[in-house]
This record gives sequence, structure tokens and C-alpha cells, in this order.
Amino acid sequence: MKKLILFSLHALLLSAFFSCASSPKKENPSQASMQQMSPEKLQELNKLAIDRVSKRLGELTASAKKSGPEKVRFLASDMYLKASAALMEGDYQTANVIFKHLIELAPEDNFVKQKYAISLIRTGEIEESKVILEEIFSSSKEKDEKVGLVLAGVYSSLGKVEESRRIYNKILKHHRKSEEACIFLAKSYALEKKSKKAVSLLNRCSRKNKGKGIYHYYAGKIYVDKKYYKTAKRYFKKSLQQEKTFSRSVMALGLIEEELGNNKRALKTYKRYLKKHPNDTLILSRLVQLMLTQEMFVEVIDYAERLSDYEPDNLNLRVKLGILYKDIKQYGKAIQIFKDLLVYAPTNDMILYYLGGIYQETEDYQSSIEYYNRIPVTSGLYQDSSFQIAQMLSIMAKNEFYTEKENGPDHDKFLSYIDKKIQEIDGFKVDFSVVKASYYESLNETDEAIDVLEDIQNHKTFNNNHRFYLASLFEKEQEYDKATELIEQILEVDSKNADAYNFLGYSLVERNVNLDKAYEYLKMALELSPENGYIRDSLAWYYYKTGDTQKALKEMKKALSLVEDDVAINKHMAIIYTDLNEFELAKKFIKKALENVQIDAERRELVNALDSLENKRKPASFGLKK
Repeated sequence: MKKLILFSLHALLLSAFFSCASSPKKENPSQASMQQMSPEKLQELNKLAIDRVSKRLGELTASAKKSGPEKVRFLASDMYLKASAALMEGDYQTANVIFKHLIELAPEDNFVKQKYAISLIRTGEIEESKVILEEIFSSSKEKDEKVGLVLAGVYSSLGKVEESRRIYNKILKHHRKSEEACIFLAKSYALEKKSKKAVSLLNRCSRKNKGKGIYHYYAGKIYVDKKYYKTAKRYFKKSLQQEKTFSRSVMALGLIEEELGNNKRALKTYKRYLKKHPNDTLILSRLVQLMLTQEMFVEVIDYAERLSDYEPDNLNLRVKLGILYKDIKQYGKAIQIFKDLLVYAPTNDMILYYLGGIYQETEDYQSSIEYYNRIPVTSGLYQDSSFQIAQMLSIMAKNEFYTEKENGPDHDKFLSYIDKKIQEIDGFKVDFSVVKASYYESLNETDEAIDVLEDIQNHKTFNNNHRFYLASLFEKEQEYDKATELIEQILEVDSKNADAYNFLGYSLVERNVNLDKAYEYLKMALELSPENGYIRDSLAWYYYKTGDTQKALKEMKKALSLVEDDVAINKHMAIIYTDLNEFELAKKFIKKALENVQIDAERRELVNALDSLENKRKPASFGLKK
């Protein structure tokens, strides 16, 4: 948005400079009233201000001319200072008004005219700028390189290509080593598909400027645009022969390889250059970016660290480096980076979230909760950070129960927090209720878990996954009718839900009732989802229950190939091998189940089973419910 002179710093300076006793002052609108005005009204006020200032400047200029050279010099000097101040502040409209009248006082001063012309370009008054630049360039006998370059650029922006080229050629005639004139003229030819002419010009300029890689670099870019990659690479290599540290050509060579899908070659190109020029941040940055996209998370760290040293203010890079440290479990370094970043952005929710996550991963739950709690409710990360806090409080409360054999302060703290979150936002209600139910289940208080879920089963976000969970709790409490009712509700809406058929079939198998019906359910489930390891496990368990141990073993192996870490499947496999007196294999699967078990009662059962197997005895019934 353009600055309004009426309210700019320079307008205030002008107001003081051009005020007169005979003119009563009008009160300027306040900032508050200005904000309430329409854009059209503001533009109108702005124009009035410009007109007033311009009129007063005209009066002062005429008066100074009449008063003689001394007055002219004094006014011109003051006007120049104010115009320069306006330029520094980016208030080009104010500068234009002053320069316009300043030129009347110093009509032969090409330096002032040049500044005026450039200020006009900034406000989009290209034609007015062109007239002034033409005059200055002509007065220099078309030898002023800087003015010529600006004028050629103005012609180009106005679509006057031939005039632009004429100026560039004039510059090259008097300044044979002008990089800008050569490159802009070559670009002009290239835009009109005159590639040979453009490249020929660049080659000539290169011969006149030994040791400059920029000309062959732009020739290479022309061939890249034409997709003549082989020729482009040749020019980029020539560029580097001319100027060994011209890293843009190294970048271009690497990007060609990336474009062609040769990422290994691109990496090699960047690394080879960095061995000789390790401080080149352009290539370092590109190499780091490419390595990240290739998921080279360990190898990239050395380069990312080096780049961060050269660019300490590159906060995005430091965030990436922090994430890399976290991913390779260098938690101390990750924490230090994110804490340093908090100095720059103390309320940044993403940094707070990363710190909370790292401390959570290292099981420093108090520190994790501290950082998660600092994430504001307006953040998109607020819900998940609250959820993570609930999970940690749940773990702390369970550890307290397992250690003290009773509920204590951590139990109360968890319930207080979770109940608050359930009430806080309606969208939280179901997810946090599930956390609460899971907590009660882990304490073997299944009836409490059921009560929690029943309270929210009519909520709009209560879905089939929640129904499955509630049904499994009913199964644990042997309330089979209620469990079946829930699963049938799912099938009423989704008649091809393989998991629902699996649930019904497995429930009958586990209870050892109506096994023919159970087999029908499991076959339907398998037809709908043949690659589902849990359904394969259920079918294997059916075979086991009906006495066909070999079929059970075959089907269980299929299940394990699909879901190798599931506690129930590993436990079932251990039971089958126990029945086959393969105790060593049975122990192997018990140990696998122990690696992933979450429920304390189930862990104790597995440990007891392992003890029995160590003594070459068949363990008591596992009694697992799925």
C-alpha cells in the first residue's frame, strides 16, 4: 500500500518547512479517523496534500529565484535534504514533489535529475522518468553507463525492445566490459528465441572479460531453457574454468542432474565443490535441501550444522536441524536448539510443541507437560498437546498405582485434568473419554471404563472404532449380548465391515459356542479382507479350538507375516507351540508378546507363562480375549 503524504514523516517536515503565518492551519485527521476512511477518501486527501505542497513549493521556488543565487542555494540545499530523507524512508511520492521543484532551481544538475528519474520509476511514472533519463543520457553523449542501463531498462519495461537494445549497444561501445549491458542485451535476444545471437554475444563478452564466469553461465541457462542439457552443461563447466568459485554454475550443473532424476550425481557435484570451497552457503543450502528430500537424515547433519554456523539468523534451518537431532535421538542438542529458538520466538507454538515432544520421548514428563501447557488455546496444536498431556498424566498415574498398589495424587491429577478437557471443548469429549476409559481398563476397572464410554456413545463423533472398543469391554465383562448389539449396529450401516464379522466370529470361538456360525462369520470376514492378519489369527484360533492344530499353525504363520508385533497373535502362536511341546519356540513368541504388552495384568500372565516354559511345563490357560 502506498504511503499517504498527509500522514508521512516527510509531510510533517514539509508542513513545518512550508508553513506561513498568513495561512490558518487546518487540523489533520487523526490516525483513528484515517483508519475509518474509505480508500477513495484517503486517495482524495492524499492528492489534496500533494497539490498543497506542490503549490507552496512553486511559490517558494519563484521567490528564491527573485531573491538571488544565495537564496536559491539555501532553498535547493534544504529541499535536497528533505527529498533524500523521503527516499530513505521509501516515501517516493513526497520525493517526487520536492525533486520536481528542485530541478527548477538546479536545471543543470544531472545528479538530481537522475535521482528524480529513479524515484519516478518507483511510483510507476515510467514515461515521465524516460523523458528525464533521455535528456541526461544525451547530455553525456550517450556515455554514462549507469544512466544508460536504467534508461534501457525503462525502454524494455515499456515494450520498446529496439530502443532498449540500441542503448545497450551504445553502452558496450564505450564500456566494453559492462557485464549488465551484455547480459541484459543477451537476455533480450533470448526472449525472442534468437538463441544463437544471444550466445554469440555472450561468447564475445567472455573473451573481452577473461576470468569472468557469468557470461558462459547465462549461455548455459539459455540452453537449459531449450532443454539442451548436454550443451548447457558444457557452458556451465566453461564458466567454472573461467571462474572457479562461480557457484551459480555449480548449482546449475546439480539442478540439471536433479531434473534428469540423477540425484546421486547432483549430490556428488555439490559435495565435490564443497571440498574445495566449504564456505559457499549457496551450494551448502542446496545440498542440505536435496539431502533432506532424499531422507539422508544422518549424513545431512554435518552440512546442516556448517550452514547454520554461516547463517545463524536462518531460523527455519535451525528448526530443521533441531528436528534432525530429535530423529537421530541426539536429544540434548535438539533441546538446546529449540530453547535457543524460543529466545527469538518465545510464544511460537511449533517450537513449544517440539520441546514438549522431545521431553515426552525421553520420559521427562514434567518438563514435557510444562512446554505443552504453554501452547495457547488458539493454536492448531492445542488439542493434540492437551491429548499428549492427558496420555502422560495417565502413565504417571498408572506407574503410581503399580508402585504404591493404590491410587494417589497422580491419579487425582489425571482425572481432574481429563474431566476438565472433556468439558472444555465439545470436540474433545470423545477422544479424551477414550483416554479415560483406557486408563480404567489398564487398572482392570472395566466397569468404570464402560460407564465412561456409554456416557458419550450418542455423541456425533462417536464412531465405529469407539463402538468396537466398547464392545471389547463388554466382552471382558462377559456381557456378550451388549457386545453383539453394538457390532450389529455397525453392520446395519456397513454390511461389508470385515472387522465386525471378525469380532462376532472370534467372540464365539473364544467362548467355544456355536462354532459353525463362528466359522461362517470368519469366512465372510476373510472374503472381504484376505490380507487382514487379525482375521487370519481368528481363523487360526478357530482351527485350534476345533482340534486341527496343524491348520491352526499354518494360518497363524500367515497372520504373523501380516502383523508381526501384535500381542494376541504372538500369544496364540506360543500356545500352539506349547501344545506341540515346542517349548523353545513357545518362549520366543511369549518374549515377543512381552515386548509390546501394555496392560499390567496381561504382562503378569505372560511372565508366569514364560516361567512355566522355562521349567519345561505347560502354562495354565492364557485366557486372552481379543
